[in-house]
Amino acid sequence: MIDFEKLAGENIASLIPYQPGKPVKELERELGIKKAIKLASNENPLGIPPKSKEALMNFLDELNRYPLGDCYYLREKLSKKLNVAQNELLFGTGSNEIIELLIRTFVKPGENVVSFAPSFSVYGIIAQANNSFCKWVETDKDFIVNFDKILENIDEKTRLVFLANPNNPTGTYFSEEQLVSFLDKVREDILVILDEAYYEFVDAADYPNSLKLMKKYPNLFSMRTFSKAYGLAGLRIGYIIGNSKALDMLNRVRQPFNVNMAAQVAAIAALDDHDFLRKVIKNNRDGKLYLYKEFQRLGLKYYETQANFILVDVGDGNRVFNELLHKGVIVRFLGPKLAPFIRVSIGLPDENKVFIKKLEEVIGG
Repeated sequence: MIDFEKLAGENIASLIPYQPGKPVKELERELGIKKAIKLASNENPLGIPPKSKEALMNFLDELNRYPLGDCYYLREKLSKKLNVAQNELLFGTGSNEIIELLIRTFVKPGENVVSFAPSFSVYGIIAQANNSFCKWVETDKDFIVNFDKILENIDEKTRLVFLANPNNPTGTYFSEEQLVSFLDKVREDILVILDEAYYEFVDAADYPNSLKLMKKYPNLFSMRTFSKAYGLAGLRIGYIIGNSKALDMLNRVRQPFNVNMAAQVAAIAALDDHDFLRKVIKNNRDGKLYLYKEFQRLGLKYYETQANFILVDVGDGNRVFNELLHKGVIVRFLGPKLAPFIRVSIGLPDENKVFIKKLEEVIGG
């Protein structure tokens, strides 16, 4: 009998796959529920930009052609929007592929990456699959990042540091002053990767201006995505901004047609849909203020967020998660290390109200 675990090796066999939030249709099928709402995966509740929808409809007849391998037109448009050179941009199928490209390109087997915890588990999953590993550095009280501890955990085999800002799953952030202090101390041959998937939602005045800082720190990079504020999660498109010589190395590893053409077309159109983005940001701001007020009324501790989700202490996260499922509300339970918590995405006003109503039933029952 073939031992496939042995063929794959211990690193792969011991991997625990990433568990995404349950889809609405799957929950409805399993439990016979109608009109379920999903507030689990930090998706855009307003859907996709109308201009993207129109662009996609006009593009359908061209789907028989291979995509532009270099995302030329999207690269051209985004470089002007961000005021960066075109060769300082590289695109991938969401941030996940870019994380994989970074690790495959710059981290050799036996070397390591560093991040703080709790944070995005994919850093560790991809590192392990690459015969490497992630050194997780625990945050301080209230999930405050301790950069001194991160520096202490960097060794001669560290190649990348991943810093999610705002952080997933906590919604917390670190300031420009904190980041600059860290960049001044970290070795210049260690690449510092800011995961800024939620940066469009940020309203903190001291949030880092990563594009400005890159001019001084060539080892600083920013990953961003069209999945969150722009609502294109189903098309899988993200990008990284940074030093052109480093991105040239990533480009040598990147598959030639990694970003499909529908995603490119939708992203180009999304960049012009300014009204849609304003509505998304307003909905998020109003929604989080509503949820803050309701959590206070219910006596629940929560963490103020710079993203489109909120981490809230409900005492027994797994119980509340499962009971909400049976009431047709999908939120996120984050595992035993965050056992008291659930993470809830900020939805449309009616969805937020339904969530609070069902949550009150669960915690009061």
